[in-house]
Order: sequence, then C-alpha cells, then structure tokens
Amino acid sequence: MADDELEGVTIVPLPTGETEEEHERIRSSNDLDQRLEREGIVSRHNRGYDEAADGTPGTKQNSEGEG
Repeated sequence: MADDELEGVTIVPLPTGETEEEHERIRSSNDLDQRLEREGIVSRHNRGYDEAADGTPGTKQNSEGEG
C-alpha cells in the first residue's frame, strides 16, 4: 500500500491491557504446563489443544512422543 493512501489516517496500536503481573502469570502457567508435559502429564489447561491444532481428536502420545 502506498504511503499516500494512508494520508489522514491515524494508526493506533491495539491495547493489550496486560500488565507485567499478567505477563508473569502467563509465563508461570506456561512453565507449569511444559513441566507437566515433560513428565507425560497433560495439564487440565492444555487438554485438547494438541488435538485441536492437528485436527486428530483422540490422538495420544506417550512421554517419549511416540503414538
């Protein structure tokens, strides 16, 4: 898109609304999910995410990543 097409338009970034405290909560949750996954445990939070992402409901892997 040419610069002249944007003349008179103000571009405003979307507000994230996230504070450093919220970022830390998300990081902590992700760390826990990853630790549990390494131990072969699917966290309640992540249950179903893999199936939704790859489109294969019911697919399960063992802790070594083998089906």
